[in-house]
Amino acid sequence: MHSHVLVPVDLADTDSAAKAVEAARHIARRDGARLSVLTVIPSWRNEFVRDPEEYRPAFDAFLESLADGLEVDGIFKVGGSISTRIIEAIQAHGIDLVVMASHNPRVTDYLIGSNAAHVVLHAPCSVLVVR
Repeated sequence: MHSHVLVPVDLADTDSAAKAVEAARHIARRDGARLSVLTVIPSWRNEFVRDPEEYRPAFDAFLESLADGLEVDGIFKVGGSISTRIIEAIQAHGIDLVVMASHNPRVTDYLIGSNAAHVVLHAPCSVLVVR
């Protein structure tokens, strides 16, 4: 049984996280767990595109779409390494399961590793990677 499930989501590509989100919702519902959704707005976005706070309404709407009888909260971070922000959220919020999406590996993943690989190696809790 899990008490607090975390699912990281890229607001620019919520479709790629759809399977992970559904798995996290299923587990949270089954276990009566709290569900937290983490998004990390890379700092380069605010330098070249727009203010990170402009992403918050989309994040809030995404959270609302997930609720459906679940206790859902959001963790909105700006800047930093995505995998590091996930590890920080695990520690700060007492997460006992991370459910995250993985993508098909690219050449750079073999050289520097993926966010999912980094989280699996460094998380102090269980990690379910959904592809």
